[in-house]
Amino acid sequence: MRDLLVIVPTRGRPGNVLRLVQAMTATCTAQTDLALAVDDDDVFWDEGVTWPSFVSVTRGPRRTCGVWSNEIASARGSAYRALASLGDDHVPHTAAWDSTMLAALDDLGGTGIVYGDDMAQRENLPTAPVLSSSIVAALGWFFYPPLIHYFADNVWLDLGRETGCLRYLPEVIIEHLHCTTGKSVRDQTYMDADYGWDPDHAAYRNWKANEMARDAQKIRDLQ
Repeated sequence: MRDLLVIVPTRGRPGNVLRLVQAMTATCTAQTDLALAVDDDDVFWDEGVTWPSFVSVTRGPRRTCGVWSNEIASARGSAYRALASLGDDHVPHTAAWDSTMLAALDDLGGTGIVYGDDMAQRENLPTAPVLSSSIVAALGWFFYPPLIHYFADNVWLDLGRETGCLRYLPEVIIEHLHCTTGKSVRDQTYMDADYGWDPDHAAYRNWKANEMARDAQKIRDLQ
């Protein structure tokens, strides 16, 4: 079993992906792999790139961030101790960030949700979390399925708080270069995601009111 699978759906941003791959090459010390999900209709993608051995690329018909994340987690998650969700606009800066987060999971008894400082939401939201693969298996999903793009981090946060298995690591910097922080341009990919805000908000509120208690119990059963 390998240590960590980082799942990154990406669209129209090969430059961002190259930046992320370079950052992971420079900082990762565990057995960490990067799974990229790319839509077939992504005309910006450069098929000529030679990727390092820890990078895999899955292509297919256009899917949402949530669908891609769950498909890869379902297909490959059982081969890893933990799964991470990053955007192509995240950049890990801290040396051995993956090993540090895995050690935090061990401190939690092997069942947990850990996250670092994204230099934007900081402790408020786990925009780049690492989850024990056992949690994903128990829930039957990695990214709450009704969600298109938004509020997955709210679900992870609520589940971690409800079950006491959440840990914030301020010493681990995984910067989120989101357009709302002024660190990137609001491109077509950001604009395409905007349509999901309202339905995702409604789906999150429904989950919190009607399903959170059930899902939290699934995690408690692992502890």
